[in-house]
Amino acid sequence: MASFRLLLVLALVAITCLLSSALSVAAVPSSAAAPYVEGLDALNEGHWPEAATAFTRALDKAGDNPDLVLAHGVASVLAEDFSRALKDLERATRLGYRGREPELWTYVTEAMSGLVAVPDHVLGGARGVPSGPVVVSIPGHIVQGHDDYTTEYGSFLVYRLGMEYQKHRLPADSGGSGNPAGAKSPQIRQAMLKAGQLFAEKNYRRPELASISVTRAKQASGGSSTQGNVTHVERALAASPGNPDAHYQAALAWLEAGRPASARKEFTIALTQKTDLADAYTGRAAAAAKQGDEKRMGADLAVYKKGGWFSTRSTRSAVESELSSNRVKRTPESLLKDLQDAARSGKTQEELTAIASQLHRAMGEQRLRYDEIYQDHVRVLEEAVRDNPKNPDRLVGLAAYLVEEADNRGEKIEPRREIQPYRFQVSRENELRRAIQLSDQALGLNGKHVAAMMQKALALTALKQYNEADKLADQALELSGNDPDALRLYARFRAMRANQMSAEASSLRQERCSSSTHEDRRSDGVYQVTTTTCYPPSQADLTRAAQLDAMAAELRRRARAAMEKAAKVTKGTVDGLLILADLALWDGKTAEAQGYFEQAVKLDPKSLEAQDRLVQHYAQSGQQEKAEEQRLIAANLVQTTVAPLLRLAWTSTEKTAWQAAKGYLSRASRIDPEDARIPAYLGVVNEGDEKREEAMANYRTALALEEARLQLDEQKPETGSTLGRDAMEFGLAIQARFHLARLADQSKKQAEALAQYQAVLRYEKRMNRGFESRQMFTAMWPDQKPDKGALVMAPRNAATLVADAHLRTGKLLAAMGKHGESVEHLRAAAMFGPMRMAGMPQIGNAEGNTNFGHVAGAPAAEAQLALAKELVATGDIKGAQAALWEVGRDLPDHLRKELNDLNLQMTKMPFPHPPDPYAEAAEEQDRPAKQQAQQEWERRRDERNRYFEQQARRDQDFRREDNERRAAVQAQRDRDRARQSLRHLTPIATIIPGLVGRWEMQPDDPSMPNGTLTIDANSAYTLISSDNRPPLRGTMYTQNRQRTRRAKSEPSRGQMVLYDDATEKLGTMSFEFSGDGMIEIIGMTGTKYVTKRRQ
Repeated sequence: MASFRLLLVLALVAITCLLSSALSVAAVPSSAAAPYVEGLDALNEGHWPEAATAFTRALDKAGDNPDLVLAHGVASVLAEDFSRALKDLERATRLGYRGREPELWTYVTEAMSGLVAVPDHVLGGARGVPSGPVVVSIPGHIVQGHDDYTTEYGSFLVYRLGMEYQKHRLPADSGGSGNPAGAKSPQIRQAMLKAGQLFAEKNYRRPELASISVTRAKQASGGSSTQGNVTHVERALAASPGNPDAHYQAALAWLEAGRPASARKEFTIALTQKTDLADAYTGRAAAAAKQGDEKRMGADLAVYKKGGWFSTRSTRSAVESELSSNRVKRTPESLLKDLQDAARSGKTQEELTAIASQLHRAMGEQRLRYDEIYQDHVRVLEEAVRDNPKNPDRLVGLAAYLVEEADNRGEKIEPRREIQPYRFQVSRENELRRAIQLSDQALGLNGKHVAAMMQKALALTALKQYNEADKLADQALELSGNDPDALRLYARFRAMRANQMSAEASSLRQERCSSSTHEDRRSDGVYQVTTTTCYPPSQADLTRAAQLDAMAAELRRRARAAMEKAAKVTKGTVDGLLILADLALWDGKTAEAQGYFEQAVKLDPKSLEAQDRLVQHYAQSGQQEKAEEQRLIAANLVQTTVAPLLRLAWTSTEKTAWQAAKGYLSRASRIDPEDARIPAYLGVVNEGDEKREEAMANYRTALALEEARLQLDEQKPETGSTLGRDAMEFGLAIQARFHLARLADQSKKQAEALAQYQAVLRYEKRMNRGFESRQMFTAMWPDQKPDKGALVMAPRNAATLVADAHLRTGKLLAAMGKHGESVEHLRAAAMFGPMRMAGMPQIGNAEGNTNFGHVAGAPAAEAQLALAKELVATGDIKGAQAALWEVGRDLPDHLRKELNDLNLQMTKMPFPHPPDPYAEAAEEQDRPAKQQAQQEWERRRDERNRYFEQQARRDQDFRREDNERRAAVQAQRDRDRARQSLRHLTPIATIIPGLVGRWEMQPDDPSMPNGTLTIDANSAYTLISSDNRPPLRGTMYTQNRQRTRRAKSEPSRGQMVLYDDATEKLGTMSFEFSGDGMIEIIGMTGTKYVTKRRQ
C-alpha cells in the first residue's frame, strides 16, 4: 500500500540525525561496491557473520582499503569475534583511515571483550594490563563527534553498547552484573542491532554508492509506492544531492503517497538538473492538478507534447480530471474574508480548516515559485543549445543566466535562523564552474567571443580566481571597442585591483609588531602577559608603498575613463543609470547614487539587477525600513512572499508599536492570504493591545491555515501505520494551539485548553522518528523572550515543545482532580528531559554538537518537580526522589524555592511501613478458638524469630565483612578512576585565573549550610562548611581545554572538578560568573549558591 512506502523514512530520519558528519575520504572501489553493499545489508538486518563474509569478498576485490577493513572489524565486533575485530581496527588505522572511528570501535571492543589492545585504555593499566577483571575507561574526547561520526553516534556506541556490555561482563565486586556467563539482556542485544544499523546507514550514504541506491529504488518501486523504494531514494539523495534520477524517484513516492506539494518540489529539482526528463513533466502536472494549479499543469503538459515524447490521451485525461476535482473558482481574497468571519463567529475548527483548504487551492495558480521560474529559464536556454550546439551565443546565454542567478535567493523571519533558499542548489560553485565550462565551449567555437570572455571572467571573479579574470577583462576590452558591458567589466576589475594595491600600500606604511606571551604568577592569580615590540617601516617599504599608490591611482583613472565612456554609450538605459550610480559612489556622493538607483528601478521595475542594487544601497546606508520595502518588491518578481513585511511587523511588535505592526500585516495579507504567520503575528499584536477576542479569532485562523496546509500534503494514515514528516512543519500549529489553550485556561475553560494540548500531542505521533532534536524555528513568535542572559531568542527543540504539552496537560488534569492521568503526562514530560539520559554524561564538541541535543529543557524539569509533588502526595517518597534526578539542570529560577521546600518536606517524612499481611484475614466466629489460634501462632512466631535472629546475626557478620571487602575494592577502583580522569583535566587556575581567591557561598535552600571556598593560584582549594563538617582540601580542575595564546578572555562558565586529597575522590559543581565579584554555583543536587568574593 502507498502509505507503507513512507514508514522507513521515519527510521531514516532518526538515523540521519546521528550520521550528519562527513565520511572518510577513502572511496570504495566500484569492483567491491556490490559485496560491500551486501555486507551493509547484513549489518542492517543483524546478520553479523554474513556481513563479515561479504566484507571479506569486498576486500578480495579491492585490496587494502581502510574503509572495508573497518567495516569487517565492525561486523566482527558485533559477531563477538573480538580478537579478529581488534586486528582489523588496528589495521584500518595503519592503512591510513582518515578519522577516529577505528579508535572509537577499539575502545568499545575492549569494553565488550575484556581483551586489551592498548594498556592505557584500562583502569590501572598504565604499567601493563592489571590482574583480575579488565575495566575499560573511555575518555570523553573519543565520544565527541569528529569528521567521520557525530557526538550522538559516539555516545550511543560508548554508553549504550560498550559500557552496558562491560557491566554484563564484569563480576559483581567490580560493578558488573555478576553473571557474565548468563544471557545478555534484551537491551544489550538491541544496542548491538542498532549499532550495526547506524554504521550501515552512515555508509549507505557514501557518494560512490548513490547509483546503486537509485537502481534499487527503481527496482523496488515497480510502478507503485513501496517502503524499500523510499529507503533507497533517501540514501541516494543523501549520498548524491541533486541526482535527478533520485529526486524523480522521490517525487513519484510522494505523489503515490498523497503528498502533491512535496512531489512537486522534487519533480522541479529533478527537472532543473535534467531538463529533458520527460516523465517528470507529466508527474509535476499531476501534482499541480491536485493543488488546483491549472497554469502549471497546462505548461508542463505543453512542454511534454512539444518534446515529442510518447503520450496517451488517457494520461492527459486523468490529469485534467484531477484538476476538475481540485480547482477552486473563487478568489483567495473572498475566501480569506469567509475564513476570518467564521473564526470570529465561533465556527468549529474543522469548518475553518475546510475553508482554509479552499483558500490554499485558490492561491495555487497565483503563487510565483522561484524554483519553477528558474527551471523554466534553464529549460528554454538548454533547449536552445540542444537545437544548435555550435552556436556560441546560445552557450553564452545559458552561462550568463547561471552566473546571474548563482547567488541563490531566499528569506528568513525568525532570529538566528539561516536564510531559507527559494530553490534547491547543490552548490553555488558547481553552477559557476558549469558557466565557465559553457564559456570555454563558446570560446572553442569563436576564440574572440567577447561575451564568453566576460561571463567567464565574472564566474572566475565569483570563485575568487582574480588573476585569470583580470587577463580576460583586458582581452575583452581590447576586442570590444565601445561595448558597454566590456567597458564596465574592465572598470570593475581595474577598480578592484586598485583597491588591493592601496590596501597593500597602507600595510607597508604601518609599524611591524611582534608579540610574545608568557604566564605571570601573582598573589591574586595567574595572568598571561603579552610583550609587543614594534618597528617603524623601512625606507624600502615606504618607497614600495608610494609606487603602489601611484599604480592604484593610474588604475582608478583608467577605470573611471572606461566607466564614463560606458555611461555615454548606455545613456538613458538601466545599465547607464547603474553605471552613473557606481561613479557617484566612487566619489562618495551617496545621495546622488541613490537617485540613480531609484531612477533605474522606475525605468524598469522588473530589472532584478536594478532592484537588488537599490536594496543593497538602502541596507548599506542604514535605511533598513526602505531596504525591506524594496526587498519586498524585488522578491515578489520571482517568488510570492511577505517575508520583509513580517520582519517589519516582528520588529514593531517587539517595540509594542501595535498600529505599525497591524499596518504591515494588513498589507501582507493582501499579497499572500494563505501565509498563516500573518494572522498568528496579528493575534500577538491583538493580545498586546488587550483585544483578547480578536487575538483568539486570529489564532484560530492561523491554525486553520496550517491544518489545511498539512492535510493537503499528507495522506491520512491507515490503521496501524503512522506517516512521519519533519517536526518543524508542525511548529506554527503547535504554537497557535499553545496560545489558544492559554487564553482558554485564563477564561476558566479548562476543557477547551485541554483539547488544544491533546491535539499537540497527536502531532507527536505524526512526526518523524528522531524528531526530538529538531530546532523548531517555525514555533518562534514575536511575543517570546530570550533566555536568561541572552540578547536574542533561540529556538526550542521539538522535545521541549512536546514535553511542554505533556506538562500543561498534566497540570490541567491535576486541577480537574484526575491525578492518575496527570501523573502519566507529567512522567511522559519528565522522560523527555535528562532522565532519559540517566547514566550518560553530557558531551559536546567544539562545533556545539552534543549527545543531549534531543533532550528537553525547562518544561521537562518543571514536570519532574510537579511529578515529585504528586508522588509525595501519595506517599511515594522513593519515586519522588527518583523523579528529581538532575532536576537542577534546567529548572527555572522561580521554581527553585519549590524544589527546596519539597526536599525539606521529604526529609521530614518517614518511609511508609509495609502492610500487615494478616490485616485482611477472615474474622473467626468462635472467640475462644480465635484466641487459642492466635496464641499458637505467636508461639511459632517467636520460635521462628529466635531462629531468624540467630541466622541474621551470622548473616550480618558475614555481610559486614563482605561489604568491607567490597568497599575496599570499590574504593580502590574509584581512586584509580579518579586518577585516570585527572589525566584529561586541567588545573582550573591556569584556565580561569579569575576564580582564584576566597568566596562566600550562600545557598538558596535554607536547609543547606553556608560555605567558604578558597582557590589558590596553584589550583589548590579548601571548602569549609558552616555546619562544622571536616573541611575538604585538594586540587580543583576543569574540563575546559587549555587556553591558547590567542584567547582574548577566560571562560565565563564551566565545571569545577574537585579532587579530594583525603578520599581521593572527584566531585563536580558548575559555575557561572554573574557579575563583578559574583558567581552562581550549582551542585549536582540542584542547590544553587550565590557566591561573592571575600575581600
